[in-house]
Amino acid sequence: MGYTDGARNRDREAGLITFFAVIVFAVLIWVVPLAWQRMRRRYLRSRPLSPQQEAILRSRLALYPYLPEARQQELQQNISLFLRDKEFVGCNGLEITEDMCVVIAAHACLLLLERDNNCYPDLRTILVYPDAYVAEETRHHGHVRSTHLSARAGEAHYRGPVVLSWDDLQQGLANPQQGHNVAIHEFAHKLDEEDGYVDGRPPFESPEEGKNWAPVMREAFAELRQRIHSVHTEAEIEREAGRDTFTEKASVLDTYGAQSPAEFFAVATEAFFIIPTSMEAAHPTLYREMQKFYRTDPAALLRGNHPDD
Repeated sequence: MGYTDGARNRDREAGLITFFAVIVFAVLIWVVPLAWQRMRRRYLRSRPLSPQQEAILRSRLALYPYLPEARQQELQQNISLFLRDKEFVGCNGLEITEDMCVVIAAHACLLLLERDNNCYPDLRTILVYPDAYVAEETRHHGHVRSTHLSARAGEAHYRGPVVLSWDDLQQGLANPQQGHNVAIHEFAHKLDEEDGYVDGRPPFESPEEGKNWAPVMREAFAELRQRIHSVHTEAEIEREAGRDTFTEKASVLDTYGAQSPAEFFAVATEAFFIIPTSMEAAHPTLYREMQKFYRTDPAALLRGNHPDD
């Protein structure tokens, strides 16, 4: 009888040891990869850019010379991680160059300044086309689903690659007054998706930080849609009157932003970083909300500093 009790105790102890061993093993499986990823990101951020890469950054990112030195250093560190963590793939015969990689990485990482970030952790690949490309587009009209081919300058796949037209990005860089930058637009979508939803509300670190976001964005989005409706109405009146003199006034925000709250956020992000002074003047409340989220004030930087100072 005593032998049986002892055997049971040993079996119980062995069971407990096995149970705790499984728990420890499961925790290690979860913790070790996370710790390794943190160490890897820290190491890659510590790798300095080459002189050639830094020269590209200085000449191709318009806002860079105006950034404080600490923010320049932070940006370089994020770019260093981005360049080593992502794969750039040329499409339709395009050969990827270092200039392309640095330019794309610089505009992607501009959105991450002063933010505790993992540098787009769900993104692995950037597909770069020489110019606009054709992709299948799916639309839903009630219960009816239709697909057709459309020309694209870029797109951001949910939990997937970013696709960019290099020619469109070049055009945006050459004509900043237009407020278009396809790289900034698509990487704004990647930021937006980090909370699991592509809905025009990116993740905030605290509820307090984003408490005014919804009403401000909702009002600005409605204003843009109303503006487009008014423009179409005025143009129709002119046509019915037999006149072809209607001229649409330039808009700081690309009218493509009226497609959805997600597109509005991406378009507003473009304007915020590319034509900040114009955006601040035309949409001060929206600008301030974007400023709080991105934790930088491009318009103030342009007013207060000069790269030659």
